[in-house]
Amino acid sequence: MAQRVVKTTYLLGLLFFVAALVYFFASNWPELGRLTKVSIGIGFMVLFYATSATVFRRHFLSKWLFIFGAITFGICVALIGQVYNSHADSFLLFFIWFIPTAVLAWFTRYRFLSVFSFGLLQLTFWFYYFPSSYQIERGEWTSFFLLLLFAVVNGIISFLGRPSIVSNLAYIAMHGWLFVIFVQGISTDQFHFWSYAYAVILVLFLMYVKKQPYFICTVLFTGMFWVVQYFRFVERHFSGNWYIFGLVLAAVIVYIGIYALRWMKKRSNGKVEKVFLVAFQIIVTGVASVIAIGSIMQLLSFWFDVFSPYWLFSISVFLFVIPGLLWKRWNDVVRYTLLAIGYILGAFSVTEVSFIVISVYIAILFIVSWRMSAGVRAMTNMAVSLYFAMMMIDEWSDIRFTLFTVFVFYGIIYWMTKHTYERLVFLVFSFATLLLLTSADLVVVDWAYVVWNILFLGFVALVLFFRTNEREQWVAWAYTCLFLALKYYEWVWDLLHKSITLAIVGVCLFILAAFVQQRKAISFSVTKQKWLPLFVVMILQFAFIVYVTFDKEQHIQYGQQIKLQLEPIDPRSLIQGDYVRLQYEISTIEGINEWGKVQVVLRKDETGIHRLVGIYSLNGKKRNSDVYQEGDVLVNGHIYGNTIIYGIETYFVPEKTGGEIQLHARFAYVRVSKTGDALLEKVSER
Repeated sequence: MAQRVVKTTYLLGLLFFVAALVYFFASNWPELGRLTKVSIGIGFMVLFYATSATVFRRHFLSKWLFIFGAITFGICVALIGQVYNSHADSFLLFFIWFIPTAVLAWFTRYRFLSVFSFGLLQLTFWFYYFPSSYQIERGEWTSFFLLLLFAVVNGIISFLGRPSIVSNLAYIAMHGWLFVIFVQGISTDQFHFWSYAYAVILVLFLMYVKKQPYFICTVLFTGMFWVVQYFRFVERHFSGNWYIFGLVLAAVIVYIGIYALRWMKKRSNGKVEKVFLVAFQIIVTGVASVIAIGSIMQLLSFWFDVFSPYWLFSISVFLFVIPGLLWKRWNDVVRYTLLAIGYILGAFSVTEVSFIVISVYIAILFIVSWRMSAGVRAMTNMAVSLYFAMMMIDEWSDIRFTLFTVFVFYGIIYWMTKHTYERLVFLVFSFATLLLLTSADLVVVDWAYVVWNILFLGFVALVLFFRTNEREQWVAWAYTCLFLALKYYEWVWDLLHKSITLAIVGVCLFILAAFVQQRKAISFSVTKQKWLPLFVVMILQFAFIVYVTFDKEQHIQYGQQIKLQLEPIDPRSLIQGDYVRLQYEISTIEGINEWGKVQVVLRKDETGIHRLVGIYSLNGKKRNSDVYQEGDVLVNGHIYGNTIIYGIETYFVPEKTGGEIQLHARFAYVRVSKTGDALLEKVSER
């Protein structure tokens, strides 16, 4: 027990301290110069790596200090992008971060690093296709093959890699990108053939995939695909009368699900497989319920211009909830589907029915549920909490009191129930409601807001220190990270002040853990690590940061300065802080549709502003080179259709100053190197 408490305290201290680093650099404190900021980042990276290899080499912290060193490398890369105004959340940032992290994960076999590097790869794909600091329009086939490439890469990782959590995540990501193609095709009216091809691909996976996690994932995406297709089909081609067939379709899905579950149970022989059986059951129930509820609501609106909420409430209770609760001999899929339909239909009428009637109904459901199986009890209590919350919001409009009441309700069920997975479900919901209470976007910022934040951290500590279930502890860690992410985006407190607070808390936790470890004479067993290949990667990371910083400084000092006209807007980066997105006059060339690397000619006009004259070269081949005159400037970029991206579309600013810059900035001063690369130096109103 004492050893676990010390470990947890150490890790919380490290997590808070690294979060403090991210907050500090994201605040873009103007008192620090460019080289000072980069030096601080490098210093902490070296500190983490060095203490991992020396001071804590025989301590369990060696692993985590090493991991946080790898994370700090990415923070340094992001910091370079910030101080030299590279793209916010650039795919290159995450790709550069991914390469050494993946190599280190390969050498160390640390599961966290493997999962983290996989996440960086997905962020690379995402921000390549959906850049945050500029907008580009790709051709239909370019878009399709890019998204397909992302899916194929994940498929290769999944099927050729050794069985692990990463291979499972890669399989999910593969299906996710295939589904993104489907959604993109619908939203942009492209890839019309893909709906048919995707349906065939899903069927083939269902037929030939053997691993149960893969099979369940395929079922999930198949269900999502057919739900979307069903409602699209009905909306396009049929009137309300067709929705009667939606009920038939829901029944067919349940019927197929029953036989699929029986087939899977014959193959099931372990606890892990039982988890996936439950997951399959939930998916079948969810898909059938969505289709049935949509059909019922459409039928009612088609048959009746106005219908009483009491009718809807009665239908939900007598046709679905009561049969689902009482007829225990029915198959679980049938019962869960009936209950899901009944509870969701009831939610549509809760605030329109008598307060007393709903109160009695909720009380009966809560009492009856404790004589039911764990799955039915969990569904029923979730419905009870939803109804109760809706009633409280409708009566008193106090979201804080409502969320806290729901949190207490979930907490009571968590402590009362003995079923492992039911406890896990209500722990997840308990954390979710409490996390919402800590959001400044939902509640008033006053003394109670501080109390909710302290209560959340106390609940985290309670689970981490006193619960022995590993899954419950992972839930607490996940919500701790979500809490830190939420605080990062909150406006109520400056990032700099948050950073100082987190750093102090982190250091105090670290000192406390070290004191308890020494007092209790606690020792840790560690796995010996081969440090030579790791040192090589670390040195390369250090050399990369130093080289890029030196190159950017040379660019700033010796590059030719030009003045460009711009139009700014203002968001916040994932880890780099506030920035202003810049749209230049020279970013668009009308009447052209080209793709690739481009070099353009800029010429200074009588007002001192550099204007676009024309394209000098495209993909290395000269084009209209005769437009270049002495005194002109050649600038490199990438052209997408008629839009040119120069890499100077982002200007990072100190926290909460972006709005002012947005109002006043009209010109950008850019340094152009001899090779044509552009680097944004500053923006100004004149």
